[in-house]
Amino acid sequence: MGNRLRNFVAVAIASLALILTPAVVFASNTPNLTQTVNAGALSTNIYQSDDTTPVASPSVAFSALNRAFTCQTATATLGDVNNKVNVTNFAANNGWTLAIAATSGFTATWTSGTDTYKFNDATGSGCTNGQLTVDPSVGTVTTDCSTTCNGVTVTKGSSTAFNHATSTDSVTLMSASSGTAWEGYLTGVSLSQKIPPSQVSGSYSLGMTITVTAQ
Repeated sequence: MGNRLRNFVAVAIASLALILTPAVVFASNTPNLTQTVNAGALSTNIYQSDDTTPVASPSVAFSALNRAFTCQTATATLGDVNNKVNVTNFAANNGWTLAIAATSGFTATWTSGTDTYKFNDATGSGCTNGQLTVDPSVGTVTTDCSTTCNGVTVTKGSSTAFNHATSTDSVTLMSASSGTAWEGYLTGVSLSQKIPPSQVSGSYSLGMTITVTAQ
């Protein structure tokens, strides 16, 4: 009877020790780190001289002219140190094109009250009704990113007159055939507008929109 009791107690102690023994967990010392870098976007804006603050209401003032019986040419410059036409490309694409067009389309006109003249009529070498020419080729493209994007070739557009008769309703300012990330700006684009003879005096305006499109 004594031996049985001792054996029972020994088995009970052994079972208790088995129950109280903690399980061995083998922890990993090789953590897997993850990080997502999104492609980003393709965008354009007009920035102030600090290259980061958008111009709230960008405008371009043409030279003032006196009313005359002859056709006249008013000139202006799109893009300067305080109005930089910016392109930023972080999107996945095959390149991009920056262009300018009338906000209201081909039917838009220079307007002062009820008086108007056109920006896209080549009749009479543009003098009969008015025609606007944009020349980005004389402008300056400045890269505004690290050296990793210096290899991207950006091409300025050529001098082009708006002409609805030939469907020239948009003018290319600059473009790139590479989708490599790039940021920079365009300044010094020449603008010239033919003013019809005897055009009524007034403060005329024409809304334009600059867009960037992926190729």
